[in-house]
Amino acid sequence: MTKKLILLTAFLFLVFSCGTREDETDNEQYIGVWNWVSTSGGISNTQQTPANTGINKTMTLTAESVYSIKENSVVVSEGTYYLGRGVTNTDHAEKLFLHFSNSPDLIVETINGTDLYLAEDKNDGLRYHYSK
Repeated sequence: MTKKLILLTAFLFLVFSCGTREDETDNEQYIGVWNWVSTSGGISNTQQTPANTGINKTMTLTAESVYSIKENSVVVSEGTYYLGRGVTNTDHAEKLFLHFSNSPDLIVETINGTDLYLAEDKNDGLRYHYSK
């Protein structure tokens, strides 16, 4: 009886301690208007900001999985988006991607309440920083 109780306790601990990846693909923390802060990297080690380009970009992500990207208030891309896991071309690791219907997919490097870092899935790819 004691052995069964220990096994049941261990099983329940494993089941409840193992999180799911569903929370990673929940778009709640992505929803809102994201202001472009910088773009860096690439073959020429680009360092672009609104100050040195004169371009103000915003990326709006809605709860209905619709996105729009604007440059100086002009829509340059819009469509639908979803979050999903995939294997990168660069390091062949499984990572979270932001998939756009009418723009290239981007790797989600980091997200928190105020900052979002995205990257192209290329060896010489660009890295994008947005903030709320």
